[in-house]
Amino acid sequence: MRICWFTTGRDDDAVTLFTDVIGAIDEGVIEGAIAAVFLNRERHESGPSDTIIALADERSIPVETLSTKRFLEERGLVLGAGRGLFDAEVYARVGKFDFDVVFLAGYMLILSPVVFDAFPVLNIHPSLPGGYKGKWEDVINQTIDDGKREFGAMVHMVEAVLDEGAPITFARAELSGPVADDLYRRTAEGDESARAELFRMIREKEFEVETPLIIQTLSLLSKGVIEIRDKSPYFGDKPARGGVDITAEVRKWPVTRT
Repeated sequence: MRICWFTTGRDDDAVTLFTDVIGAIDEGVIEGAIAAVFLNRERHESGPSDTIIALADERSIPVETLSTKRFLEERGLVLGAGRGLFDAEVYARVGKFDFDVVFLAGYMLILSPVVFDAFPVLNIHPSLPGGYKGKWEDVINQTIDDGKREFGAMVHMVEAVLDEGAPITFARAELSGPVADDLYRRTAEGDESARAELFRMIREKEFEVETPLIIQTLSLLSKGVIEIRDKSPYFGDKPARGGVDITAEVRKWPVTRT
């Protein structure tokens, strides 16, 4: 399986994910290759994005860059109005490469149909299927507000409605035990320090799930265990409506973080 890797490269976690996926490819866990990398930043625009570019260059992986900010400024556009034009240029740049799927790895833009109608596009979202929508910070806050002990992440198809594409896989995480009980109780009573600690713990648990979930999902796709047909997942040659629960496989995978 050949992957086109989309990222903004805004932080060290984006670098770690890219490195971990390359490692999984080298080890044969993912049977395939990264065919191309696209960043919506130019070279020398930020440290993490430059690190990703350097890693790709070392492995002779083609890299395409296009600064969203510069593209819009040169045309006097704002992001909403210019999204289709920007994605048309992205399509022109990545369409020349041979790949099977686009993976959004910390790509901080909402895609338009110009891209996701042309290619299968996968994204990770820090919520279980049917769960909360929006940015990861908002998802955690909603989890806390509702007193949820179980949460997780899913890999899903990208479609027109944000975070509403068909789930492909998901993995569960949870907080339990006396410490969590105390934090949830104090948070419900309005203790902001308890809420901040609960937020941190949920984010750590989610991180433990997210990178292994991406690697295991790409592994299953690369081996044909899960297939994407007409933008819908199939598992065991049957439609996998609601996604495939791979929590057990995810928990076996070691987690790294810079």
